[in-house]
Amino acid sequence: MLWEPISLFNEISVTCKYKREGWDYIRSERSNPKKILVVGWAWLPKLSCLWIVVIVTFGVCGARVVSSDKPWINVNSSDIMEGDWVKVLCGVPIDYTGGFCRLYRDETKIPLKTLQTNSYTCEFLVSAHELLAGRRAGTRTTVRCDYKLQNYVSVSSDNKVVVVWGTAEKPVLTMSPQVLMLDSRVHVNCEAPQHKASQCTGYRDTIQVDWIPCNHQMKAEKLMEWASISLFNEISVSCDYQREGWDYIQSEKSDPKKILVVDPARLQISKDHTNGTFICEVPARVQDFVILHTGSKTLSLEMGGKLTLEAINNSTGPFNQTCRSV
Repeated sequence: MLWEPISLFNEISVTCKYKREGWDYIRSERSNPKKILVVGWAWLPKLSCLWIVVIVTFGVCGARVVSSDKPWINVNSSDIMEGDWVKVLCGVPIDYTGGFCRLYRDETKIPLKTLQTNSYTCEFLVSAHELLAGRRAGTRTTVRCDYKLQNYVSVSSDNKVVVVWGTAEKPVLTMSPQVLMLDSRVHVNCEAPQHKASQCTGYRDTIQVDWIPCNHQMKAEKLMEWASISLFNEISVSCDYQREGWDYIQSEKSDPKKILVVDPARLQISKDHTNGTFICEVPARVQDFVILHTGSKTLSLEMGGKLTLEAINNSTGPFNQTCRSV
């Protein structure tokens, strides 16, 4: 009925056609038309009946339109954290302006919230605290609604589930080494301080990188998945965990760890004819990273050779850096 003027009863004719798969310019003829009747409920006077049945016959075909007084319900999120809010929409099928929408939690018969209707939809804002009602975080709660007009009470809507997730203490993340080749592995340990973790999730900057278990070896390529890779890739890694035995308890994120991932395929290597070694210049920021995060001025990386940062004190300026494949 888009772009059409709508009345109480709208008799329309519907047809269709299709495009043949694999043929760019082959389109079918239109189907034979089908008649349907669209009822504009907003044009009905306010009724006290519970349902309406309209039967209309088109030739040899019959159409039945049934309207129930059962409201619909929707939530904007089925997972929220402690301290968050969820929006619950309750829709009435007929404009009962002046009546009341009522929201319930679980199987309780006393409404959690009540709103007077002024349209077909009631909007409730419910806090995690109201959903939990004194229960621990990590609890599943069902919500449902109905509406009341004078002495008339509708049936209840379907149930919607909202889970209020709890938070546990943030873990401690350790990674070694902190400078590694793209095709090598890094040891990762995401350790829960007081509770045993059932599984851990890692993050590269803000991108999720799944891993199980919480203490294991993983490839640098996994950490760089879906990332734009350059010669030197400085990334921030963090993790969180789910508490074992608690379905909806998620920890805070760990403090981030900085690591440097080197793609050896992008090294620009030239021959030093003096001593027969291959030498390339290393940006100063790489040396700064190594000194800051590892405390070492000399670094070797396995790639069938070495990537070495050398610290040479001199009176003319900062350290001299070279990378060597020997």
